[in-house]
Amino acid sequence: MPIDNASHDASRTDALTMARRQLRLHAGHVRAIARHAPPRKLAEDIDRIRRIADRNAMPCVSDLAHRLEHLLAHGWSRTMARHYLDAIDDAIAADTGDAGMRAALLASVAVRGAR
Repeated sequence: MPIDNASHDASRTDALTMARRQLRLHAGHVRAIARHAPPRKLAEDIDRIRRIADRNAMPCVSDLAHRLEHLLAHGWSRTMARHYLDAIDDAIAADTGDAGMRAALLASVAVRGAR
């Protein structure tokens, strides 16, 4: 039985759309609780973002979440966290897995942090 590529592509698009919705929800939640939640709770929620991104082949989102986890573990800066969350929002909207995009988004955090 031949594989229906159009059906497979539509299914992948639907899954990616759902993943983007979940990621936006979780990123918004982290942003909302960042000021008052204990670090352990933030780490769990950021890890959830990273795992959803990994499962859905969104390496830019995953890398940014991983770096945000690192920031949390090694000296949380609300300002830098906001920059990472802004970049995660950008990546959620457009992550294609492209290496150039990944580098650009990581550079954008550095530029935002330098202001």
